[in-house]
Amino acid sequence: MAALKITKTLVQSMLEYSKDTYPNEMLLLLRAKRSGGDYVLYQAVFAPFMFSGPHSATYNPYHLPVDLSIVATAHSHPSGVKIPSHEDLLHPYGRYMLIVGFPFRGSEDIAAFDGKGHAVGWELADEED
Repeated sequence: MAALKITKTLVQSMLEYSKDTYPNEMLLLLRAKRSGGDYVLYQAVFAPFMFSGPHSATYNPYHLPVDLSIVATAHSHPSGVKIPSHEDLLHPYGRYMLIVGFPFRGSEDIAAFDGKGHAVGWELADEED
């Protein structure tokens, strides 16, 4: 499987947005580019008509334009638990799912999973990757 990399800027954006929406969940769609067979997540996109509450964040995928560069979603778990919930696994979108867990301090608070909920390792990417 291709390696997953995330730019430092995107990591910081996910952490800050998670803090800003706390105690509600945040939700982002993530764009990637391919680099030598790897996926490099580099940009966040807000889903139109997204709803966010203390126990869930959701959107209607039928409101999204066709954009094949969106290969992942990121959402926060204000509880701090960085494991996909049953609900998370019922609605995968894209190749990867990232969960940002409270207290939203650094990259150690971000976990990545494939569409089936299996943990996936990831690493920081240089901005120019």
